[in-house]
Amino acid sequence: MTTTLGVTTAMYAGFFHEAHVAMRDVVGGLSPALLDWRPGPDTNSIAALVAHALDSERNLTAIVAGVPLTRDRDAAFRVVGLAAEDLVAMIDAAERDVDGFLLLVTDDRLDAPIERPMRTASGAAWLVRAAVHSREHLGQATLTRQLAEQAVVAQRGN
Repeated sequence: MTTTLGVTTAMYAGFFHEAHVAMRDVVGGLSPALLDWRPGPDTNSIAALVAHALDSERNLTAIVAGVPLTRDRDAAFRVVGLAAEDLVAMIDAAERDVDGFLLLVTDDRLDAPIERPMRTASGAAWLVRAAVHSREHLGQATLTRQLAEQAVVAQRGN
């Protein structure tokens, strides 16, 4: 891919791939109990944050590619009991899906206004939003891991 479009979509894929590497690191080595641990009421577990970020990436890149998807946004927040390997498999599957959708993106779709329920933005802006949104939840998942690990250490001390 040496076209401007190819360079652009490769750049977006790189953003997602970097986030996926970090997601694999965040979930790696954790038990299902730690992946499901929540720091308090009205907060999310590492598993839920990762599942939601992946679902959102997949959804937004499909929209920009013009591929219709059925989505149950809230399902990602209900994931429980997954092993780290299950989450890594989800990350790998989402990466393949996102890469596939990015291959379908055209210049017209990058430039076109795409309507969503809360706002309208260009396809390029939606891809940036998807990457930023994923990173926001990655940051939350990283902090949640730190808090979960500290809680385990504190419990052992009692």
